[in-house]
Amino acid sequence: MTGSEKPSKREVTRGRVITAAIDAIYRDGFHAAHTNRIAEEAGVSWGVLQYHFGDKDGLLQAIIDTIFDDFETTLKNTTLHGEDLGMRVRQLIDVVWQLVSKKEYRVSLAILRNAGKDDSSSINGQAQLARWAKRTSELWHGLFAGAVNESQQSEVARHLLFAALRGMADEINPRGSNAKETINEECEALADAVTFLLSRN
Repeated sequence: MTGSEKPSKREVTRGRVITAAIDAIYRDGFHAAHTNRIAEEAGVSWGVLQYHFGDKDGLLQAIIDTIFDDFETTLKNTTLHGEDLGMRVRQLIDVVWQLVSKKEYRVSLAILRNAGKDDSSSINGQAQLARWAKRTSELWHGLFAGAVNESQQSEVARHLLFAALRGMADEINPRGSNAKETINEECEALADAVTFLLSRN
């Protein structure tokens, strides 16, 4: 679908159910977000939800795919400016922080952490995480093309950046009134560490 085309009724309905599911999981927790409640909040029947997604696993997979697509598209459309490597790393940290601190991303982690523990679930959390890691690695090398070598050190730097920001996002709620200042200091320290690793290539 291009930007000028209006979404179809099917796409609108799917989007409404996915949004309702994300809100329910974020608000009530993974196990309390039942499909009947999600359908009700989306303004559809269980039959309509089943028609679009099959079952709860189908809906959860659609949520993961939607969030992954947003993550991938954002990174794909990111351009890092300036010759200074540290400045470019800091720009990327800001972009990734905006992504991982969104409720959608936190919901995706809740799904991956919980769905895979159920033997009856068709969602393989490890396979999903491996897919994300592979794609972010490809995008990472594209963002720093010509600036760093595709070495083990670069992969260590990439993993550190994403893992550290995910951990910081997990601690959003307990932080006090100085959260913004603390997060900024942590991002600066992370940028220094990642830049150091990349400059050793």
